[in-house]
Amino acid sequence: MRLFQVGAVLAVVALCLTGAARAQEDGKILYETKCAMCHGKSGVAKPAAQPSKNFDDPSFQNAWGVDAIVKITTDGKGKMPAYRTKLTPEQIRAVAAHVKTLGPAR
Repeated sequence: MRLFQVGAVLAVVALCLTGAARAQEDGKILYETKCAMCHGKSGVAKPAAQPSKNFDDPSFQNAWGVDAIVKITTDGKGKMPAYRTKLTPEQIRAVAAHVKTLGPAR
């Protein structure tokens, strides 16, 4: 019985880790299909997105957290449209988490 309980716990942990990896992958795919056309695949803003910040800039990465990126993505700002009706809150959060990976390695 104890072995079954340990196995069940390990299965739940594995599913949680798989879910986190899946969300990160989904955030990258969503970013590349919805955001990269203006913000660049590597996070360097294209001329159409100016004066957007470059997401790979350490000053951006230090100043902007996931929650702030979620808010801008949800509500829009300047030329950037709101994505609240285009993506789910979970998808927006996954994109924001991906944006945080575009900065320099710490």
